Amino acid sequence: MRLNSDELERWQKARQGTERKELGAWVRAVVEESLNGHPGLPGDVPRVPQVNETAYTQLVQAAENLRNLMRHAQEHGSLPADADAVLAQLGNAALHVRGLPVAPERAAGPAQ
Repeated sequence: MRLNSDELERWQKARQGTERKELGAWVRAVVEESLNGHPGLPGDVPRVPQVNETAYTQLVQAAENLRNLMRHAQEHGSLPADADAVLAQLGNAALHVRGLPVAPERAAGPAQ
């Protein structure tokens, strides 16, 4: 694609209003968003949605449980029996924060 100097300047200025670093990436994003009807500033980097407080709380609890697992492993040289459930809880919480569904095989109850 070829641009004259005025076009290049306008496109660069528009790109600078986004977090895209490269003009090619910005152009690709603008075209794709135009074709798919995405809202927002054309060509900008996708934003994480506003914090879901419930999902955030679950993620914080899962991180605390992981911290406890690591402490147990350091002190005793092994992981407790519920280690898999705690790791699944952490993964599920991260998916929930992103608004993604939890895979059935990863579903696990809360770790103690």
